[in-house]
Amino acid sequence: MAISDKFPCVIIFACLTAGTVCASLQYEIVDLGTLGGPWGRAWDINSHGQVVGAAYTDDYFDHAVKWEIPLGPADLGTLGGARSRAHAINDSGAAVGYAETTSGARHACLWQDDSALDLGTLGGDYSTAWDINSKGNVVGWSHTASGFYNATIWVKGSPANLGVLYGDYSIAYGINSSDIAVGVAQAADGSDIAVMWRDESIIPLGTLPGGSWSTARGINDNGQIILWADTADGETHAAVWTEDMIFDLGTFGGDDSWAYGVNNLGHVVGWAEAADGTYQAFVYDGPEMLNLGTLGGLFSAAYGINDLGQIVGRAQTASGETRAVLWNPVPEPAAIILFTQGSLIALRLRRRKKRKMKRSS
Repeated sequence: MAISDKFPCVIIFACLTAGTVCASLQYEIVDLGTLGGPWGRAWDINSHGQVVGAAYTDDYFDHAVKWEIPLGPADLGTLGGARSRAHAINDSGAAVGYAETTSGARHACLWQDDSALDLGTLGGDYSTAWDINSKGNVVGWSHTASGFYNATIWVKGSPANLGVLYGDYSIAYGINSSDIAVGVAQAADGSDIAVMWRDESIIPLGTLPGGSWSTARGINDNGQIILWADTADGETHAAVWTEDMIFDLGTFGGDDSWAYGVNNLGHVVGWAEAADGTYQAFVYDGPEMLNLGTLGGLFSAAYGINDLGQIVGRAQTASGETRAVLWNPVPEPAAIILFTQGSLIALRLRRRKKRKMKRSS
């Protein structure tokens, strides 16, 4: 069965320009389907093209889902309760997120080998897993016995508290293959600040110029970190943190943008506001933010991207339903290779320019 027979798709043409390289690249927008209901959202995709997220069942409960083309959606189930969602998947096919228990509590959950494992908490009632790395180490948050949200890492299924910066609040959203975790913690003034947990230390990452808060949403194996941060004007913008700088990705003409995924090539995905107030999924390739479009509706958002350039998220249909989607780049692989080379060139030039400016200052 061809992909288009089971998964409806739309082709959007885009020219991605990186430095002096221009690669003609099309995106095939594939509706991944649901579990019988009208809603779905894809959160992550691994290098094998396995996708995880959540979708409504025919009785309108959201369940964690794994999509494998051309097999379609598979219900990952819960921990005995009514609902679950999967947020991340590694190349071994292990997925994490949360699932409700028989008591209705939401616990961090690991789906592996056709089973759902309750990852537990730090002594409180609730927890959620947000990312899993190649080693199988998981990060997220858990309620403590005192009822506070604390960033948590699960190693071999056992939870450990990553700690806080000030106060009693922190959440981990991402972890790379070197076990460097990123997220958000409470700053000394009570605001949210993006942080990195590395070598048993918690390191603040700063904000955009003039801003007052930030949150780190992901990290790749090269140490590039994606942020949400406010600007001096009070807008929220997607940004990229490196050891040299924090770079504002901007918007599509509106006020806000949000980054959710970054691959090892430095490509960032998320969604951004347009001048008309609609929100559109984007991929940032180095020099520009590209609009990925929708399924005929007004809104879309991208949440995950693998190193092949495959992107997943959600998009609105012409009838107003929200569906889990895959933006699949075509043709492959020539255009993707040019796209990647251009992105890396642009990143190196930007870093070189930054270092030159530092030396001359």
